[in-house]
Amino acid sequence: MASFIPCIRCIVSGYQQVLLYKGKTQIPLFFFLILAPFFILAQADDHGEKYYQWFDDLIDIENTALYNGIGYVEKYKVINKYHKFFESTDFLWGDMVYDGQYYPNLEMKYDLDEDLVVLHLKNGLRKVLLQPIKEKVEKFTIDQHRFVNITDSVAKTYAISGFYEVLFEKSDFMLLEKHQKKRFKREGKSSVYYEFKSRNRHYLFYNNEYFTVRNRKDFMRIFPKLQKQIQTYSKKRSSKTEIREYLISLAKRVQLLLSETQ
Repeated sequence: MASFIPCIRCIVSGYQQVLLYKGKTQIPLFFFLILAPFFILAQADDHGEKYYQWFDDLIDIENTALYNGIGYVEKYKVINKYHKFFESTDFLWGDMVYDGQYYPNLEMKYDLDEDLVVLHLKNGLRKVLLQPIKEKVEKFTIDQHRFVNITDSVAKTYAISGFYEVLFEKSDFMLLEKHQKKRFKREGKSSVYYEFKSRNRHYLFYNNEYFTVRNRKDFMRIFPKLQKQIQTYSKKRSSKTEIREYLISLAKRVQLLLSETQ
């Protein structure tokens, strides 16, 4: 019974938000109360995502908090492959936790110039581009890449905030990548356009601190007691290994060594 009460409160709260949404279709409260047991089961089921999708389809996604964002307008003309988005200019499939609610099967882009997410959402018979309120985006996955919104006070002291991809995570040990693209203004013969070039950085979160990591020397500096093991392991790296894969491999090795010494 204890777990039933919070579920009811959550559903009632959701119902109240629906009523407040600009005159959208109202759904009777008793209907939500009838559905409460299904949500309890959904939380315990391994296939909970199906229940979330079923619920969104039932109440219509247009009635959800996702539509509390603002319209997205493209500001910069691009004429070549040097665009500002993560991976592609096309919308990619993903999911999001927004204002405490999980939303699966979303069409989205990640704007690396302004560090914001763009959603392609249904609005009646057409689709619109919406920018969710950034502070309410807790985390999202796009094309199987997982991002978290870092807003804690510790991160702010290191000038770290916004969306970071989680490359590796184990307990309080986490390797992050900040995807960024720098904007360049170009002047053509008849028009002005822009190009965006990648400029990514990597960070390690450990023991409630953030560290910039670029190579094995940074790991040796952070973990002086493991210098010998790190140096030996890092020599096995192939010259063809990209920095991203190399740092992931090194982070996994260091975390394993730490677990063995505890």
